[in-house]
Amino acid sequence: MLKNLASVSTLVIPFLFFPTQAQALVALQSFTGGNVFKSYDGTNMTVGWSFTANDNLSVTSLGLWDETPADSLSQTHQVGLWSSTGTLLGSATIQTNSPLTGSFRYAPIAPVALTSGLTYFLGSELSNPFSDQYTTFASSIVTAPEITFLGTARNDSGGGFSFPSITASDNGRFGPNFQFQVISTSVPEPTSTLSLLALGTLGAASTLKRQLKPSKSTEKETTKVG
Repeated sequence: MLKNLASVSTLVIPFLFFPTQAQALVALQSFTGGNVFKSYDGTNMTVGWSFTANDNLSVTSLGLWDETPADSLSQTHQVGLWSSTGTLLGSATIQTNSPLTGSFRYAPIAPVALTSGLTYFLGSELSNPFSDQYTTFASSIVTAPEITFLGTARNDSGGGFSFPSITASDNGRFGPNFQFQVISTSVPEPTSTLSLLALGTLGAASTLKRQLKPSKSTEKETTKVG
């Protein structure tokens, strides 16, 4: 009977706790206005923006704005995702011809889990020869509802590719973007879980009972022998 219960459990448990994921979404969906620039203080720096995760998310790719998506970028750029304490959680190098989604070119990364309620920083590298355009002080921005935009972020002049810890509450420097999935787990209410397990137990018991019950033909043969 224990063997049968174990086989039923292997069918029930994955159903209860199998993680489900939504399709990939884009963090920064659109923006209007703003001023374009190629460098900030004429030094190699990292510029971008900060945000709060409103759900548990999995970041699957990092991206960079391309002002003229019909043409390739002029140079490669590093894009990074940091925790609020400055830990680099993931990074990617955007190639000049990386795949486009809208006006952003993306490169995949190993999934990075973001926790609902925590703040994160997204930044892209500005580096010599400063041949690609960025934009700043957008008139309006639209982000996915799964995140809350907090404002611009950058590092010190000459800081290269590093944590963009200097923040302001304006409409950011784009630049960088990311794609993500919402992480959820399908877990029924405790009463539902118990009901499913009970049904599994009854099913296993019924199967065992049928296996142990002698057939009519066997009963007849036993009677004749007696």
